[in-house]
Order: sequence, then structure tokens, then C-alpha cells
Amino acid sequence: MLQVEITEHTTDGRDIKRYSKRKYRTMRGVEKLFDIYRDCYPSPRYTVAIIGEPEPRRRQDNSTAIGQVHVGDIFHCMWGYDMIINDFYEVVEVSKTGKSVITRKIATHMDGDPCSPAGGAQVRPMLTGDRFIGRPERHTLQAYGKAIYIRINSFSTATLMEPEDYLQDYTEDHLD
Repeated sequence: MLQVEITEHTTDGRDIKRYSKRKYRTMRGVEKLFDIYRDCYPSPRYTVAIIGEPEPRRRQDNSTAIGQVHVGDIFHCMWGYDMIINDFYEVVEVSKTGKSVITRKIATHMDGDPCSPAGGAQVRPMLTGDRFIGRPERHTLQAYGKAIYIRINSFSTATLMEPEDYLQDYTEDHLD
């Protein structure tokens, strides 16, 4: 952790050291505070220095997701606060590096009434025909353990489905 050290050189020859209350992980953060303190505490009476070691940046390891997604794969997103809503996204393009994909939202087959108090409807992704209902969107592939997912928006993610799950039914309920 990094912090700013202010050393006051008194007239009687003593050095009094003070430290910033806030600590920083990177040089980028501490440099702003260092510049402020250097202007507030003029030399030669004060010496301002940065002490400590920066922490290495933690990178999310998405290497397990690279190369695992192909055109035609489907991602499933289930969301809703009081309701259960299912969205499906098909991969239409994979970047050259394999780190991102372009997806399009696809329509669903629905059996039943999602507004029925008897338990909602059963949905599954539409796999053939004119199924695309959304514009193409680029998403970065991410991995958590062995699961591969994409972030759809601030409150939902979609996980990569296995081909045998394409025909599985998912419950959808639009009642609050």
C-alpha cells in the first residue's frame, strides 16, 4: 500500500513525520495527493515523499473463455425482480482474438400464459427460421470457474448454454 509521508524539519534539528490517512494501491491514485501535499507543505521546511509498494493489479482471468464460444452458440439470461423473464442470445460473430462476441437476441417458443396465476408458461429458444428480434451487440466474454458468461446490462448476465439445454423448457412468470 502506498501513502504520502510528510517530514517536518524543525528549527531545533528534529524531524517529525506524518502520514496521509488514506492509502492507495497504485501510483496513479497516490500521485494526485502527493501533488496537493507538495504544494501545501513548501520546502525546505517540509519534505514530501511517497512511501510503500504498489500492489500488483488483479486481472480477471478470462483465458478459460477464449476459444470456447462459436458462432451459433446460445446464451441464456434469466432476470426479473418479482417476475421470471428469460432472454436468449445467439452468437453471430466471434472476434479474431476470441475475447468478445457479437450476439443477437432471439425469439422464444412459449407454451402457456406467462400471466396465468397457475404457474406461468414454459419457454425455450427458437432455433430455426426468422428468430432474431434484436440488434447485434458486442459483449466481452467472461469466465467464473468453468462457467462462461456475458454481461447484458448492469443487472443481468447471460451464461453459455450446452447444446442439450436448447430443447429444455424454462419457466416464465410475468405476475408480480
